[in-house]
Amino acid sequence: MSKPSIVDRVLYRATKPLHTRQCPCCGWSGFKFKPFGNDTVRREDAWCPWCRSLERHRLAYIMLKPVLNGSGYRTLHVSPEPPIAPWLKRISTDYLGIDIDGTAMAKMDVTDLQLPDNSKNLVWCSHVLEHVPADRKAMSEMFRVLVSGGMAVIQIPIGGDKTYENPAVTTPEDRLKHFLQEDHVRLFGLDVVKRLEEAGFQVRTKRVEELDPALVKKHSLSFRTTNEVFICTKPA
Repeated sequence: MSKPSIVDRVLYRATKPLHTRQCPCCGWSGFKFKPFGNDTVRREDAWCPWCRSLERHRLAYIMLKPVLNGSGYRTLHVSPEPPIAPWLKRISTDYLGIDIDGTAMAKMDVTDLQLPDNSKNLVWCSHVLEHVPADRKAMSEMFRVLVSGGMAVIQIPIGGDKTYENPAVTTPEDRLKHFLQEDHVRLFGLDVVKRLEEAGFQVRTKRVEELDPALVKKHSLSFRTTNEVFICTKPA
């Protein structure tokens, strides 16, 4: 992404008092976020031009920042998102980002975490489980590595009340049609709470509707498939 020109920077400062949008993750402000999405799920006021956060990143940040207001977390960040990673690193004394393609700090599969039991007190897993065929195994692994009282923050696209899975849907074109993205293997419903509870978690669902509508508009926090954050605690 190219750096803004001198003219762009002058215009930004001059018009800042009039801006109606602000990114809580990086501080950018403007009149509108950038468009984002594909032909199936596209929206016009979504993407921060500075840190590239989307509605889901900003929603989780707004909701969790008051909760994660200390430091010293031992954090596992699954498939780290650039808008969220700097904040998680700041509040962590032990931060590990993992993915399966080797671009994060460690190459590791969330269904087979090469980590000791009870070794983390925070797991952040956003928009990963819809890509994972063995999602229940991934949930169990996150539960295993958390200490008692530890928290997993889970975000996934939600398409309704009931999770939709279809083993006959295998091509990228069909997955886009059925699951909203070419590399998704299911479209979760709100019944994902039951799956998380079966893994051992106590689950609290936080919704964008809990927030002041003016705040939601200012930070562009709402999109129809990403309006929930699941706060999952390993019982003491």
